[in-house]
Amino acid sequence: MIQTQSLTRGLALLCLGLLASCSDSLSEIGESVQPESDKVQGEMTYLQLTASTTADDKVYSTTNKALLGVINDLEYGSQRGEYITQVRTAQDFKLSPEPQDGMIDSTTLRLYYARREGNLNAPIKVEVYEIAKGFTGGILSQSDLESYRQSGTLVGSRNIVPDRDAYKQKISRTDSVFFVSITLSKELGQRIYDLSKSHPEYFATQESFGKNVLGGLLVTPSTGAGYMLQIAESSLLLHYHRPHETKKDSVVHYAQPFVNTELTPHLNGLSATELSKLTAPSTQYTYVKGPAGVTTELTLAADQLQRLLGTAPALPSGVDKETFFRRTWLLSAANVSLQVDNPTKILLNPPTYMLLMTRQQAEEFFKSTSPTLQRGKTYLSDAYRSASKVYNFSNIAELVTRHLVEHATYTSGTGWQITTPLQLRMIPVAYNSTQGSTITLEQELFPYFVRLSKEAKHLRVGFITAKRKQ
Repeated sequence: MIQTQSLTRGLALLCLGLLASCSDSLSEIGESVQPESDKVQGEMTYLQLTASTTADDKVYSTTNKALLGVINDLEYGSQRGEYITQVRTAQDFKLSPEPQDGMIDSTTLRLYYARREGNLNAPIKVEVYEIAKGFTGGILSQSDLESYRQSGTLVGSRNIVPDRDAYKQKISRTDSVFFVSITLSKELGQRIYDLSKSHPEYFATQESFGKNVLGGLLVTPSTGAGYMLQIAESSLLLHYHRPHETKKDSVVHYAQPFVNTELTPHLNGLSATELSKLTAPSTQYTYVKGPAGVTTELTLAADQLQRLLGTAPALPSGVDKETFFRRTWLLSAANVSLQVDNPTKILLNPPTYMLLMTRQQAEEFFKSTSPTLQRGKTYLSDAYRSASKVYNFSNIAELVTRHLVEHATYTSGTGWQITTPLQLRMIPVAYNSTQGSTITLEQELFPYFVRLSKEAKHLRVGFITAKRKQ
């Protein structure tokens, strides 16, 4: 017997090789050498996707990455990034060696970043607020963090021009990061040190630290625009000194860091303007802009799915839908290629990867702390290349098959029927893998912009159906 997997693969390869001259109906395959029960008839059916732009103003983030800054675009609106972060404590924390006379010299916040976008010579005033104790964070972004600012205490600010103020620091033989520093209230650092002496138990757990020592720090752009920084790490530094042990009239300077990590509470504030222009109905384009902006939704309407089912044979007696769609009547070779048509004078670039999945799954997928690709449910695009300007998703046949199994019905009187459309969402993602294993899969937390063509030829998908003779 011919196995289903090899049968589907062989049929797909045959049709793809003959595609230039292939009609909508393919002849029976290998009929002269197959037993009657194994003969397979192939058919190509083309379906038309529709595309629309929908709001996508929330981003899940389980890492300590954040965006800081404001980018303006006269036609497509502005994007703004701010964030709140807790910093990491340690059990039995203490300054070692101790500061001279128990005094802190100064307190600074150091912001590390590698990715940046926009005009790095533009000034943005960045303010830092100490927020109320008991902050627990959240993995879903909010449109603004103004309520935290209003109830917080301003502890520092600085006009930051990245090209002027940033320092470059090597972190490996090949990689470097940048950082900028903001001077904070000396009193903040002194209070942290004093509490470490008088109440060391406050530093025993992260929860206790957040309730009794420092709720968190809100880092927000207050005025100015021009750039966005992807903050990879925030480090609160307590600076102090003490006399040199052997050299008279000499002092040694120290800096004690408190850094944020993936384990410390955080909350991203992400917002965008002019989104109504992008979500307005358009016959030409659909958009993906973010993070926290809009995305594209693709739909296979019920009438298109009904056309596909029109090629399916009757459901044999005693055979369930799962068996029918996976062994009797099979879908394959359904590739989706979406054409990018970005304006020539746009600041932002398309993201490297997109993830395609059902609308329902998109609402839940990134709630996991370690989302992974799921065969037949999530489809990662090929890496985007500016030369081709296309997002390719390979063979979504399994996704459509799952939809048919769940929603198609059959009766002897009406045959196959389906009334539920298949709705898919495109989600920009940061993706990294090694030797076939996923290292990173998370929503893209960096500014991006994509304008996709809605020409019918760019939304046409061909399905090869393989039907076993009964």
